[in-house]
Amino acid sequence: MFYAEAILSKKGPLAKVWLAAHLERKLTKAQLLQASIPNSVGAIIGQDQGPPLALRLSGQLLLGVVRIYARKTRYLLEDCNEALVRIKMAFRPGGADITSDSMVATHNAITLPEALTEFDIL
Repeated sequence: MFYAEAILSKKGPLAKVWLAAHLERKLTKAQLLQASIPNSVGAIIGQDQGPPLALRLSGQLLLGVVRIYARKTRYLLEDCNEALVRIKMAFRPGGADITSDSMVATHNAITLPEALTEFDIL
């Protein structure tokens, strides 16, 4: 065997990467956003000084990293587009239906009466 079994276990550092390579639709959005691409690539290239991975396995794991990265960028693009639409909706011209009479508030509408209660005196 050309890899340590602990690497691909359910709690291993490359478990989500392996799932992304083989069962892409199994991972939820939260699991994908938790996956760290630099840590995964570091584990694949052997920064933790474990036994070297087989070429086929390292290729499959790199495919998983690419799929995770692609989905993360897709989620970022969707979030940015949604934020852009909301900003455009908030600042569109002519969006407020205010008559010219209600542009200026009366003094009584914007001030509170000065009434003292017995709690204020204490």
